[in-house]
Order: sequence, then structure tokens, then C-alpha cells
Amino acid sequence: MGETFSGTLEGRSFSPTGVAWKSMKNLLLSPWSAVLACAALSTVTDTLGTTWWEQKKLWMLLAIVGLSPLVFLAFGYVGSHFGLAKASSLTNTLVVIGPILVGIIFRGELRQLSAVEVVGISMAVAGIVLLTVFSPREVV
Repeated sequence: MGETFSGTLEGRSFSPTGVAWKSMKNLLLSPWSAVLACAALSTVTDTLGTTWWEQKKLWMLLAIVGLSPLVFLAFGYVGSHFGLAKASSLTNTLVVIGPILVGIIFRGELRQLSAVEVVGISMAVAGIVLLTVFSPREVV
């Protein structure tokens, strides 16, 4: 018990703990994780902003002020890996879709959308799929 395995692979030493930490670190710092984090942070901030104007609770305003800079920092990280054009199209499209889904699912706002708006939302989702699946180069 308490025994750990370590060894060498292609002349490099490793341990399972080190490999797991490096994999987790790479996942957490990957540009794709930052895209999702940016979109999620923005969706939460947008939702809190709308709810704050309806309820005027101080904790919501403080959360908005605290989260807003994180959205921009996450976007900057994404932009440094994908380039500004692709980063903008990926994150900003997700940033638009996130609050739309919150509005439709949690706030029951589907009845307020026209058929043309639903088609537009569907096209935005298709755009994300095209950008992610058919990317011409590796992300660094």
C-alpha cells in the first residue's frame, strides 16, 4: 500500500500523478476550454444582468462586476490561440447562443421568437459546427 509507480518512457521519467496533472493542466488551459469558459461566463453575466434589472439585488450587481473582467480575459486567451477573427466568431456566437438558450429553457421565452429568429439561431449553431469541425489548422 502507498506504493507509487514511476518509470521511464522514451528516455523521460514519469509518474502517473505527474502525467495526470499535466493532462489536467493541458485540458484546463486548452483554447477549447477557454472558449467554453468565456461563453459560460458571459452567459452567466448576461443572465445576471437581465435578472438584476428585474430584481435589483446587490449580490447580482456585485457578481456582474466581478465576472465581467474574467469574460474579457478568457476571450483574450482564446484570441491568442485562434486569432482574433476565429476567436470572435467562436466565442461571440456561443455568447449569443448561451443567453438565448437560458431565455428559452429557463425563462420560457420561446413564444416570443418568430420563425425567422429561430432560423437565425439555427444558422448560428451551424456556424459554430463549421468553425470547429472544419478548422484548417491546428490550434496552438
